[in-house]
Amino acid sequence: MRMLLLTPLLLVGACNVSTNPANNSVTVQYNAETAANVSNEVENTAVGIGNAIGNEASETVNKVNNSKIVVHTENRSSNTTENRQ
Repeated sequence: MRMLLLTPLLLVGACNVSTNPANNSVTVQYNAETAANVSNEVENTAVGIGNAIGNEASETVNKVNNSKIVVHTENRSSNTTENRQ
């Protein structure tokens, strides 16, 4: 998720900014190929993260389903606490 929030910052890398002090101008060029490459990398990372989360969830479900939980419901009156000073 954090990676998706950084996408606009990564796309700034597709811009080339140059200044010309002679006529006091700034030129900004946008490279669509670089932006597409960054976008594909972000997509691949997001898919990888989604797959990792899905795999972890499946493993956790399998662990819970394979665990044995024992619950004692009898009244245990012998478990009393003493206040010793």
